[in-house]
Amino acid sequence: MSVLGQGLVLTVAGMSIVYVFLYVLILVSEYASRFVSRFDSLLPDDSPRKRQNPASAAPAQNVPERTPPAVGTPVTAPVPGSVLRITAAPGQTVASGDEILVMDVMKMETPITAPCAGRLSVNVAVMDKIATGDVVATIS
Repeated sequence: MSVLGQGLVLTVAGMSIVYVFLYVLILVSEYASRFVSRFDSLLPDDSPRKRQNPASAAPAQNVPERTPPAVGTPVTAPVPGSVLRITAAPGQTVASGDEILVMDVMKMETPITAPCAGRLSVNVAVMDKIATGDVVATIS
């Protein structure tokens, strides 16, 4: 048998092994989907799953009380991060452009400034996780 014939035989044998493997994979996935669908009535996807956060189960200690949000101009977080430090005191009168707090955003300090002048009400504490658009302070 020539080298070309041997190569053709090996190619066909290799492809048949791949096809058999794919067929078995399809059979297993179909069986698994039938098996999983039996349990949809026990816990349907549209029902919320309750998960308890272990950090929230423990009582918080040494956490400063937050000032309730006041009516006024909200100061929102432009990016997600955590509060590194609060540079302005709650109740303090701030001018437009004054630094209110500093956020830790991807290992970089990002200052959050007052958009207008007024009395400050801070809604976050140090080390709080903040999402984009969360109200971190209110200026009335």
